[in-house]
Amino acid sequence: MKFTLKPLAMATLMLSACTSLPAPPVAIPVPAIAPPTATPSPETPVCSLTVGLSKFSAPNTASTCASDRLLNLAQQMMNTHSDINRVQSQLDALLAQELEPANRSFALILASQLSERKRLNNLLDKQTAATKEQQKRANDLAAKLDALKEMEKELLERSKKP
Repeated sequence: MKFTLKPLAMATLMLSACTSLPAPPVAIPVPAIAPPTATPSPETPVCSLTVGLSKFSAPNTASTCASDRLLNLAQQMMNTHSDINRVQSQLDALLAQELEPANRSFALILASQLSERKRLNNLLDKQTAATKEQQKRANDLAAKLDALKEMEKELLERSKKP
């Protein structure tokens, strides 16, 4: 029997590669870290209680939480068809209450946006009225110009007929 060295060497290398696999890694258990517990503010339990009760009692009633009321007012302001005066009165009533600093600053931002919207609405109303007036004036002048053209045509026709 004649053996060649190449296939025998290849087979030996292949077999040795299979036997020299590293051992599978051992999983080291990682200790679970408990999440830190947040200390609730004195207002938080009341807010969560009133929100929870409002879900069960009447779904359409507004929450008494200041932050929820502010978010509700912000959503009303996003609606272009909402009554600005009603939103302003609700915001003024909310600003009259004792608020947390973050809620107070958010309410002040909403109030400034609301006053800016009122100012822009007033400017828009004035501009719309001025545009209507200018359009009416342009239509009147165009009608007068057409009447003058007709009169000029009639005068030219009369002067040609002797």
